[in-house]
Amino acid sequence: MGFDQKFKRLVSTYVRELEAALKDLLPKAPNESTLRLQVEPILHQFCSEAEVDVEVRDEYVVAKGKIADAVFDRLVMEFKRPGILSSSRTHAEAIEQLREYLESLAKKERRRRLAGVVFDGEKLVFMRFRAGHITLEPPCPVDRAALEKLLRWLGGLSSGTALTAENLARDFSIDQPRTQAAIEALSRALTDRLLSEPKGMVAKLFEQWRLFFSEAIDYKEAFGGHKLGPLRKWVAKAGITVDTPEEAERFFFALHTYFALLVKLIAWLALSRHLGPKVGVPLFSTLLDLSSEELREKLREMERGGIFRTYGIENLLEGDFFAWYLYGWGERMEQAIRELIFRLGQYDPTTLVIDPDETRDLLKKLYHYLLPREVRHNLGEYYTPDWLAQRLLNQVDQEFFTSRNEPVLRRKLEKLRWLDPAYGSGTFLVLLIKRYRELGDRLMVPEDELLEAILKNIVGFDINPLAVVTARVNYLLALGDLLEHRRGGNHDPGVPGRFCAPA
Repeated sequence: MGFDQKFKRLVSTYVRELEAALKDLLPKAPNESTLRLQVEPILHQFCSEAEVDVEVRDEYVVAKGKIADAVFDRLVMEFKRPGILSSSRTHAEAIEQLREYLESLAKKERRRRLAGVVFDGEKLVFMRFRAGHITLEPPCPVDRAALEKLLRWLGGLSSGTALTAENLARDFSIDQPRTQAAIEALSRALTDRLLSEPKGMVAKLFEQWRLFFSEAIDYKEAFGGHKLGPLRKWVAKAGITVDTPEEAERFFFALHTYFALLVKLIAWLALSRHLGPKVGVPLFSTLLDLSSEELREKLREMERGGIFRTYGIENLLEGDFFAWYLYGWGERMEQAIRELIFRLGQYDPTTLVIDPDETRDLLKKLYHYLLPREVRHNLGEYYTPDWLAQRLLNQVDQEFFTSRNEPVLRRKLEKLRWLDPAYGSGTFLVLLIKRYRELGDRLMVPEDELLEAILKNIVGFDINPLAVVTARVNYLLALGDLLEHRRGGNHDPGVPGRFCAPA
């Protein structure tokens, strides 16, 4: 279940229940068991009403001699006597215990991603486990914001595939039949239209694409001679034959179209879950109920940006040549696109609430899974790894990333502007958004003010049309639930190729 209006109402209701229970209980100086007996049933009931499909295990043995108080599927919850998290010694012991539980559970159940919470009635500690690495947040008081976060973490455990690069690669890589069917349908439609209508709309859009990409890539040089071999071997997986640089160009136009369409649908899915019910826009899942022409029209509306403007986002899409497939619409293409929509509809982007690091250049990782390194390098495509991008940002303004001086950090958060003039997939932009969100939590900046600061201060542009689409959606995913706090009014769209942050 996403963060729709019903979910928000449930969160608000159960936050009040938890607040009331704690207000009554804490003056009585309860022990750990009493606290747990009062709080855990409320969490169980919340999961039930929120239709969060999780297996709740009490007193669960995660390893020999290690018994966790409660395990809500991928979230381990440990209760402590009030005051435990206020003492540095007992606080450290509680953290170490939770860490051991997460590591033991990950090993026992072969899990790569888990979350944990220590709760003593007065303070909360949130912890994430991802691929063997622990991320720990400092203790926070048990106030309304912390309790909402706890319930949202529980909500993020709902049934549905986590929106991660690994899962997307598994479902939409070149080895998958659905991907092969989509690229094959696009390639056939493109070739048919170029032959039957050499001066038609598809041919014109293809030529525009060639013009834009020729500024960065010479396909004839990139796939001339021996360089054509790796591409021919790779595209054979999709049942496509490429023997000349010209055929390579057409294949990459189809591939870019596939990737761009997938990225746009992911954006629609994420917005549908976050904001759909609030603004009255039909949910992403309803696309499969449409007839062929209705689906085509909805996709046309998406390509023109109309779907996103209903969410108050003016410039996510403004029409591009990757929308050519609408002119080559046919039964084979329709079925391939329906299969993409069906599988994407089984994803739950709200799981990113538990593991926000997954948003870090999610689509760059997906592109890397889709396109082998040797082929990318033949194209002259080299992407800055996250660790190097972060190091460069530290060198640009070390104080912004390391200082503990809150007045200085607040001033920089409000006034310092960042521009990436060749953002690629948006690596630097996404890392900056991550830092802004960290500072927003630390400095207790209201969400609407934080969102305005990000949109005003983190911008960029690129000449690569595929990069523009990718970076805009990466930016959108990095904003996540901050989008719920945007202020009224729509921002004007940016000039072509420029990334103006979504409003």
